[in-house]
Amino acid sequence: MLALPWPRLARAQGPAAAETETASYQAPLPSTFVGKDSPASRWASLSGAACLAEVARRKLGVARSKRAAAGVSTPVRVTGPIGGVRFLTPGQKSPYGILDCRLALALDDLAVILKRHDVVEVRVDNMYRPHAHLPGKKKPSQHSYGLAIDLTRLKRADGTELVVERDFQGAIGEPVCGASARAELLGEAAQLRNLICDVARSGLFHHILTPNHDAAHRDHFHLDIARGARQRLVE
Repeated sequence: MLALPWPRLARAQGPAAAETETASYQAPLPSTFVGKDSPASRWASLSGAACLAEVARRKLGVARSKRAAAGVSTPVRVTGPIGGVRFLTPGQKSPYGILDCRLALALDDLAVILKRHDVVEVRVDNMYRPHAHLPGKKKPSQHSYGLAIDLTRLKRADGTELVVERDFQGAIGEPVCGASARAELLGEAAQLRNLICDVARSGLFHHILTPNHDAAHRDHFHLDIARGARQRLVE
């Protein structure tokens, strides 16, 4: 499991917690430079054999995919909890439920943060999208390699949900995290923002895109790792 160096800021407890959630999302983000020793870069550069060995050692709920996945180096599918969190993915007949082994390791580390925010289940829209490209560009998206995941809903231990489209309350072009982020967020909006900014500070992913990025991301968080990436993007 990942030992996260970033402290969790104080969070309100009790019945009034939804209205008094501390705005930890306004804490500073680290540098946009991503070193080779960052979690995202370590997993992205791992060999397939080493990745499968680490997955086996961690006893993650994934198994080798029986379906061909062009562009995915080491395709696997989710078969059970990862790091104690249930990732609800598209079914066995859908290519969108395939992911690269390396992303599975990043999700295991992500589970540490999710559980810290009381999240026990995550709804996944897709991971692998064959031949996916960045909007308006020829450059492949990390979805085309099975190295990206789109998260839409997060269920907490008490059964309540954080829904990206409903609860994020952002605006295109606004900063997601840091002192310049929107200050008046309360309740689920603050909780969801605290969570994604905690992920941003962790170094687990190279690119984090939210509804503040563009209209296409209005209903999900996009998280990915990319071999050779040296810059972190949070929008």
